[in-house]
Formats: sequence, structure tokens, C-alpha cells
Amino acid sequence: MSALPVRETFAGKHVLVTGVTGFVGKVWLAMLLDFVPEVRRVTVLGRGKKGQDAAQRFEQIYRTSPVFRPLRSQLGAELYDLMDQKVEVVDAKLSEPLCGLEPWHARELMADVDVVVHFAGLTDFEPDPQLAIDANIHGARHVADLAALSRSGRYVHCSTCFVAGMKGGVADETLTRGLSPNGTRFDPEREVTQLEAALRELPNKADRLALGMARAKRLGWPNVYTFTKALSEHLLEGREDIETTTVRPAIVECADRYPFAGWNEGINTSGPLVWLMGTAFRRLPVRHSVGFDIIPVDMVCRGVLLATAAALRDEAEPIYQLGTGGRNRLDFERALELSNLAIRRQHRKSEDPFTRYVLSNLQAYSASPDKEYVLGVQQTKRLMEGLRHSLKELDVQRVLPPATYERHGERLRNKVREWSTDARNHVRKLKSVEDMLRQFRPFIWDHDYTFVTDAACALTARLDRDELPLFGFDVEELDWRRYYIDVQVPGLETWCIPLLRGEKIPVDPPLAARTHGKAQTGEHRTRPATRLSA
Repeated sequence: MSALPVRETFAGKHVLVTGVTGFVGKVWLAMLLDFVPEVRRVTVLGRGKKGQDAAQRFEQIYRTSPVFRPLRSQLGAELYDLMDQKVEVVDAKLSEPLCGLEPWHARELMADVDVVVHFAGLTDFEPDPQLAIDANIHGARHVADLAALSRSGRYVHCSTCFVAGMKGGVADETLTRGLSPNGTRFDPEREVTQLEAALRELPNKADRLALGMARAKRLGWPNVYTFTKALSEHLLEGREDIETTTVRPAIVECADRYPFAGWNEGINTSGPLVWLMGTAFRRLPVRHSVGFDIIPVDMVCRGVLLATAAALRDEAEPIYQLGTGGRNRLDFERALELSNLAIRRQHRKSEDPFTRYVLSNLQAYSASPDKEYVLGVQQTKRLMEGLRHSLKELDVQRVLPPATYERHGERLRNKVREWSTDARNHVRKLKSVEDMLRQFRPFIWDHDYTFVTDAACALTARLDRDELPLFGFDVEELDWRRYYIDVQVPGLETWCIPLLRGEKIPVDPPLAARTHGKAQTGEHRTRPATRLSA
């Protein structure tokens, strides 16, 4: 078995990447720049937002995002020089042919590209199906069209393990084009064409979503997200003008080591569950025996770096699944046990007496999503709805004696409005969590998956000893007790759960503004990028 020297493989190479504003893409790019100073050039396809063009938006990300904290800490203002030397940002629209680039521009750009890595996509489980098609199918197709213009046609495509659909058991690193999870034969091109035609006839978003969900389930996928990601895989499989390497992460969660332990972004699968466990809710709609295939985001990015290195050497397997359940299984029974322990430790530090002395002694349990329980999500939501209705109807002046009303009426009226607003906000939060739990149900109750990860583990076995800590897909080394108690739950408490509460998350101080303009072509500094140890 030959060695896989990752840094040597990337040396002098030009990488084009999409989706660096997303959770995984940001971490992957930061790790590439940090751990692989030998890479020659990175082209970022991006789009503007809120008055910023793509380059300004990217600069804002590396100046402020916690993901780039290690590079900012190490390089300071020299990070601008690194970005000027290594990175070019191109305004693009992935939903348009050639990603919105003029044909001459696309040919000129791609003539020098060695590999394309595509992270961009829509990850909402139940979006407007047309938006999901544009992002997950047409976007992937258009990025692949760019890859086809390069000399090698190398294309690394980020999908999801859950293209396995509504079928539990062992999920291999394979794909049979035109065969759905429930065994139905279908034509991927015709399916997309017919679906889009049907969607155009429906002006109402709810009707479009109902149609998309129905077509997904007819073929054996649980939602629009997995349906469109799977269709994209099937369409790419039929292409002969590119060399596709597909990477399929499982449930991506808090970073274990990079950029630092616990970092997360947005609301993911664990966030709502841990938030509920930290309240008075005691019954969670998860099945004890079902595997909870979560994986730290930096471990996913190491797997993608390995797959990309293999692709650059023309040695890649067609599919790499990146999960933990096949070699280091965590089921919901153990996940609940560890979450309870971590939450109790957090609560015992609280200054609030109820949290410190009551909530810290409560235990969460698995419960059927088909039943209602006292203080369950559904009952509590109805209780809050009733409370809000009663508060809105309450006439303080009518129920209080005149003398009491004259003395305290205004203050009580303001208090009732405050309580009514609190009840309304609680209803909204509970409705949001209720929707999330319903959407998560296929993955936390209905189906038990075991994702085979042999391909990434085989690449890890080829690493030299000095590169193993940086790039190894070492899922067997993940200590779930340490990860949950010291990393996952504290990370969710900092970066995810405040969003569910309607609170703000921490903000990094931005890197000081440039003292000079961006370097132009031919003026780049030649010093190598600084690499931090993992």
C-alpha cells in the first residue's frame, strides 16, 4: 500500500471551492490554508449579500468568523497577505449555467484548476422544492460543468449519508444509478424535468412542498433535502466528462479540535434536543436503540481533505462516507446518558436557584413521538397558547377594585402585556422545536443506519506519522464521554442554544482593517503560509 503524502499532493495545485460561507466549507478552507501551506492557489466561487460583493463578504468572514480565529491569532494583519497571495474570490451564481460566468471567463479560469470541491447547497429539510432543485441539483450540475472545462475534470462533490433514504441497516459506499432506496427504477433526468414542470403549476409554496415531499417519499426518501441531494448524485453518476468523487457526511456537529473545541454554527440536530433536556421537558422523541451518527465538523473536513488528495492523485474511490456509527457507534441511550450528565454539570454552576437545585436533578428519557406526555412539547405549547389568549382577553380595569386599579392599574397592565409577549415567544419557540423534531424523526426514531466508512479509513492508513494528526479520519479514537461532556454540550450551549432562545451568540473581535490595498496579480508576497499544529 503506497503512502498518501497530503501536503506534497496539494503542493503547487490550484483548487476551486464553493460554499465557503457554510458550516463545513468554512472549516475546510481554513484547514486547507492552515495545514497545507504548499497549496498554490484557491479560487472561491461566492455571491454577494446585503450590499457586499463576494470578495467583501469573504473578507468579512475571515476577519470575524471564529473559524479563522487560529489563523488570525497566528498571523495577525499578515492574514491579509496570505489571502492576497493564495485566494481569489469570483462572483458567481451557481443556479445559472457556468455559474453565471461568461464562457471565455470560465474557460480561462478552469484551464489552470486542478480540482473542484463543491460544498454549496441548501440543507433545509423542507424548503421550497424549486429552491432545493436550483441549489442542490442545478447548482451541482453547473459546478460540474466548470470542472469539465479543466484539464483533469476532477470534481469532489459534498452530499449526505442520508441519501440512503427511508431504509435502515448497513449503507454501503455505493450508488446504483436510477435505483431508489425502496427499489423503484426511475430516470433521474426525467424525474427532475417532470418535478419542475409540476411545480410551475403550483403558485402556493405549501402546495409545492406537499408535492415535493410526496414525490420524495414515493421513491423512498424522507424529505426534499435528501431527495434533491440524491437526485444530484444520480445525475452526476451518468456523466463521462468529469471524474466525480462524492463525499457523504453523516450528522455534522461541534468541532472536536479545529478551529477550537466546541465551535458550531446555526441550529443542527443535537441543538434542539439538548435545549429541551435543559428545560423541564423530560420526554424526548428518540429511540434508545437507534444509532446517533454524529461526527465533528473538523473530522468531516479531514475526510474531505483526504478524498481531495486522493482525487488529485487520480486514486480516489467514487464515494467516501464520513460517519462514526460503523466503527465507533453511539446510540441514543448513550447519547442521552452523556447529555444528561453534561447538562447537570452546567446547571449546577447556574446562579438561578430553580436551574441549580431543580433542573440539575432532573433526568431526560426516550419517549414515543406518537404519544403525548405531561409537560411534553405539544401539551406545553397548547398551555402557552391558552395562557396567551387569556392574557390578551384580560381587562385589568374590570377585574380590579377602582382604588387598586387607580394605584396599580398601569403597572399591572404593562405586566400583563409583558407576560402575553413572553407566552407568544414561548409558543413560537415550541412550534419551531416541534417542527424540527418532526423533521428529524426519520433519523432519530424511524430508521437505524450504519454507514460504512471503509474508504476514508483506508486513506488514513496510508498517511505518514507526521501527517496523521492533521489529516487522519480517526473516528475510532473519538471518546464519546469526553466529547459530549467537554466539547459537544458546552459548544451547543455557546453557539446553538442561544439562537433557540432568541439570544445572541459570542462575536469575535474583527481583525484590524487593512492598512494597504489588496495586492494585485504579480504583486503577491512569496512567503509560505504559516501552519498551526493540530
